Amino acid sequence: MSKRRVRYSAELKQEAVSRMAQSKTITGLAKELGVRRKFLYLWREQLQAGGKAALERGRGRPRGSQSKAVLQPTPSAAELRIAELERLLGRKQLELDFFKRTFEQVRGAAASRTSDGGKTSIVASKPHSHSKERD
Repeated sequence: MSKRRVRYSAELKQEAVSRMAQSKTITGLAKELGVRRKFLYLWREQLQAGGKAALERGRGRPRGSQSKAVLQPTPSAAELRIAELERLLGRKQLELDFFKRTFEQVRGAAASRTSDGGKTSIVASKPHSHSKERD
């Protein structure tokens, strides 16, 4: 459920700003005009900064302004290739780190084994008793 945006004329905006000076409360004026209080302050700032022409500005981006996409240069084919190779290098570095850690764990486990190849210090478990058969 979206609210429909209301467009106010430049004359209404200018009249509202002029009435702000004589009004006792801005909130009361906003209620009387049926606009949000923040718009009154916004219109006053626009009028002071750019005159009546600033109040007549239509919807959308002001003329002469550029979008952010235009301000950023498009990367060349070489820059795209470099970025791709850097991503690949990062993945390979992660794999290398994984295998190094794994190798260290395996080498550590092999070093803890007995070197003479004899029996380990684990005591053999006793055979489990079977249930007795009744005659």
